[in-house]
Amino acid sequence: MRAAQAGAAVARARFGGETRRFAHAGVDFTTDADLEAERAIRSVLAAHRPLDAILGEEFGASGASARRWLVDPVCGTLNFAAGVPLFAVNVALEIDGVVAAAAVADPIARRVTWTDGERAWQRPDPGVDGADPDTHIEPSPSSTLVTVNLESDYPAAIGTRLLIDEEFRSRFSPRCFSTTLALSWVADGRQAAYVTGGDLRGSVHWAAGIALCRAAGAVVTNLAGGALHTGEHGLLAAADAETHAQLLAALESATRHGR
Repeated sequence: MRAAQAGAAVARARFGGETRRFAHAGVDFTTDADLEAERAIRSVLAAHRPLDAILGEEFGASGASARRWLVDPVCGTLNFAAGVPLFAVNVALEIDGVVAAAAVADPIARRVTWTDGERAWQRPDPGVDGADPDTHIEPSPSSTLVTVNLESDYPAAIGTRLLIDEEFRSRFSPRCFSTTLALSWVADGRQAAYVTGGDLRGSVHWAAGIALCRAAGAVVTNLAGGALHTGEHGLLAAADAETHAQLLAALESATRHGR
């Protein structure tokens, strides 16, 4: 958690100011704030777990260990660079290929959603006046809000098809959102579900958010309702079994009508 907080402090301090951009493939880019945030995260990890391996979005892999930290220093760089306050800092601990703990920091809201692998919690930043201690969180379907990631590389464009599917729109209120900050909102009950395509295995972008949803008690599967990272790719994280079943039906309908 301290590592995520360190990255969030950098992102918050840099937000709204000038940043240097460095181009990646296509329209993707990173900024010097991303680099600075990852350095801050790595510094905390090196101080407390010097023998652990790290896989970071900006600086790649370092070290060799069964314990590996997955780091996305600014998840939602486009939002961050545009001055849109919707981005996150993701840190997850993977042990022998299985995520054992994770934290997603919201730098602007100044809170961290985290899990020890058993349950999920939220903690305000230490600097927030009157901050409550850790609060246990759990999912809720009541908002009917469902985030559909349109930036995924799922070849069937399932996100676009889902948004125009009448059955889906009759039951849910769709939102389009890129950063996995939205997964923490499924975990804490503010959103009913999250849908994305793509192969998410071992991804620094997704590991922390998926771990939060699982620990909070959300139903987490691939887009066919099977085990995550098997067979059909993609992610469906839903607040409860009923919401999950409704979304599976909507996904099937959207896929069928899109053929």
